[in-house]
Amino acid sequence: MARGSITNQVVRVFKEINQIGYSKRSAKVDGKVEGIHSIKYYRDAQGTAIRFAEFAKEKYGVRNIFQLKQEHVQDYMESLRAKGVTVGHLVNVESHLQKLQTAMLKVSEKLGKEKVIFLPQRTVDYRQKEKPVDRSYTRQEVEKLAEHMSPAVRDAMYLSVHLGLRSREACNLRVEHVNLIDGQIQIENGKGVTKGGRYRYIPIPEQYRAEIERLTYGKAPEDKLIGVKTNTLRQGLKRACERSGIKSRGWHGFRHQYARERLEKLLGERAQDDRVMIAYMLRNQERGWKVDTGIPRSLSDPDRQLFEEVRAAVNQVHAELGHGDNRWQLMQVYMA
Repeated sequence: MARGSITNQVVRVFKEINQIGYSKRSAKVDGKVEGIHSIKYYRDAQGTAIRFAEFAKEKYGVRNIFQLKQEHVQDYMESLRAKGVTVGHLVNVESHLQKLQTAMLKVSEKLGKEKVIFLPQRTVDYRQKEKPVDRSYTRQEVEKLAEHMSPAVRDAMYLSVHLGLRSREACNLRVEHVNLIDGQIQIENGKGVTKGGRYRYIPIPEQYRAEIERLTYGKAPEDKLIGVKTNTLRQGLKRACERSGIKSRGWHGFRHQYARERLEKLLGERAQDDRVMIAYMLRNQERGWKVDTGIPRSLSDPDRQLFEEVRAAVNQVHAELGHGDNRWQLMQVYMA
């Protein structure tokens, strides 16, 4: 590939794994699992790769990203540790650099050149990450925040609280995605709406149905339910938190609230026993074991039945949030 500046080299190779607007589900069906589907993650990963490449250029004189070596990664990671960044941040950096390596491998394969491996394996143990904290808002906090929001921001907040939508998704949800007959949000092609263009099926809570009907009334299928930008939501939440005295957990806190409340509803009367099982699964994960270690394999065993019930409920919430199945780390973040 033409050299150019080292930043431009990174930008060019990242195009090899750009699958923004192409859903992960379709990618798996087509056998394309290495790409990046989220605009935000693409920008974050590319930004990390650029900073790493610039570091290697300044310290080692690297002018071509295909000169990157394992020692450059090791030194870069040490420089980040010296700055006091969190373990979680280091884990993310390695994930981003793996994406750079994947993109470069694709270029090498196309050009018939020798593969460059500068990150053969992870060096940071994700199990040492700081334990996640509960970022969800309470129902009382939501109602108090609503008192200090404009009508549009308030409507968007309730979309996130009742449907688990990201701020961008709440802003881009269209009338055509609302299926009142089946009582669900139904997004078949999420390009420009959901993260990574992923499909979503989310049940509309009965107590929220009237609000959804109000938001869609008199609008065309292509019209958006909320006519605001994501920055408007962030600023609106910031002002509401300042005026109400409620500590902000960011807009994502409404998704956390949805996940916890939705899981409790799915677990129902067996929630107490299921919470014991969830704690057991997370302890296994923290030890680096499979989450069902120690649970009998037989489906007739009560503990295995309980595990499968919990897994089904957790994966249902993951699906409604736009996550994949069996994402136990995300379960700890959103639902534990």
